[in-house]
Amino acid sequence: MFSFISSKESIPTTPLPQHRGSIRLNSPIISPSNTSGKRRKIMPIQINRFTAFLLLGFGITVLLTHTAVEKATGQSTIQHISKLSKYLPSKTVNRWADLYVAEADFPETTYMTGVAGFNYFHNLYSANGTFIILTSSPESLPEYGISGILSDLEEPNNKWHNHKAALEDRIMIVSPSEAKESNLLGKAAIRKSGISLMFNDIKEGSHSSFLNHYYHFIGEMFLGLWRVITAAGEIELPSRLIYRAESPDWRDHAGITTWFQQAVLPEAEIEETTIFEDRRKSGVTFLFDKIAIADRWAAHRAGDQVKYWNKANADLPSLPVPLTWMDPLRDQIKRLAIAEGCDFKRKNPKVPIVLYINRQLTSRRLTDEDADELVEEMEKLAEEGVIEFYNEYMEKLPRVDQFCLAMKSDVMFAVHGNGLSHQLWMKPESAVMEIMPVTGFARDYAILGEMMNHEYYAIHYNETFPVEKWRKENGYGVDQGPDFHSPRITVDGKFMAGMVRKLVSTRINAVEPPLPW
Repeated sequence: MFSFISSKESIPTTPLPQHRGSIRLNSPIISPSNTSGKRRKIMPIQINRFTAFLLLGFGITVLLTHTAVEKATGQSTIQHISKLSKYLPSKTVNRWADLYVAEADFPETTYMTGVAGFNYFHNLYSANGTFIILTSSPESLPEYGISGILSDLEEPNNKWHNHKAALEDRIMIVSPSEAKESNLLGKAAIRKSGISLMFNDIKEGSHSSFLNHYYHFIGEMFLGLWRVITAAGEIELPSRLIYRAESPDWRDHAGITTWFQQAVLPEAEIEETTIFEDRRKSGVTFLFDKIAIADRWAAHRAGDQVKYWNKANADLPSLPVPLTWMDPLRDQIKRLAIAEGCDFKRKNPKVPIVLYINRQLTSRRLTDEDADELVEEMEKLAEEGVIEFYNEYMEKLPRVDQFCLAMKSDVMFAVHGNGLSHQLWMKPESAVMEIMPVTGFARDYAILGEMMNHEYYAIHYNETFPVEKWRKENGYGVDQGPDFHSPRITVDGKFMAGMVRKLVSTRINAVEPPLPW
């Protein structure tokens, strides 16, 4: 038990006498200077208040930051998030002991969850460039099997850009006994700890991998992997991003992909195809603790809803996740935005923020007349005090300012285009309107709205285009139409003003959620 002393108290400094027997704490002793022969006790082990409070505070912080309560629909779940793991000695002590895994300790691979094209594993092996699913229960894998997990390269003469399922030179399923008999994994494996995200798409001939595009990377492949991780009940940010593509094909011309990786995931390692090849040529077996693999063509080949919409992420909304599934990523951007001076507060606490992402500098845009009327009607609402209005060309804004605006907006609308990917960073249950030509529809940003639990509307001039009209009679999505990529898209400004008035009326009391730590 600790006892505390104040700065005014003095601590005996007289050295203890020589003693050949045992001395018990708190036992009486006689000091040489104590000529009166009176006996006194040794002081108990002491510590000052400041140090004690530090120790107590650290203990409480460790406890609180190792537990998070996630509210899911109808229930709460408790998840371990190890916020302070990098500061704790256990990680340092165990790092080298856990790095090399002997054959006798090889764990079996566990399939966690996923949909075709987006799959999450624990303990997946890689040897000589081949992924190895080590399991004595192959029935635990999804029904689509390898076809929905990994693709082979495109056939050279295939004009439709189709891919077959990967063969055993890329991925295989083996039992522990088969692996040992054939020495498939060797005598030891090197552990790759943390969560790895792998993007299997590459450029083939004249066809790009689609990774060099903000929506197709962030809104499809990256978001898909994050969705399967959170669907498995985990919220750990990725430790590495692995590309099979070469850098010119995954870096987008606007630089948002690289900005996102460096700013939002600053501690994640970025591994390009050269590192993948180095691992393959090394002859070493690697054990990935946790790895999620995205494969666009596996989604198209084996997906359920993908074929109807021609969207690789069309099956992802079927994966149940907590309402707060995007919070870890959103909080990262929010911390950066705050550090750069972003103010998330409304000018008037009761006036919702409306963001119009203006595309009039691009080839897919509104007619000039309709664009002018739209802005005029929004400005009237702002003057009336109904909304706080922002009319922005995102391509002209600094990167963080774009995300700051998106995060604090309650309602966002725009002509179909890349800027609508910013809805990912809005508060859940915000509102999104997508303006399209009356002859067409594409479900790209509607899928994002569904995954984010936003109130989403497709707009055809002066009416909404409801869900029940999105499909043809054969179940496939309706066509984009001839004007989808044109500068002749139209919209009724007064109709849009009425929609905005309605949408903000239910969001007057919307509040930006606080950061967890």
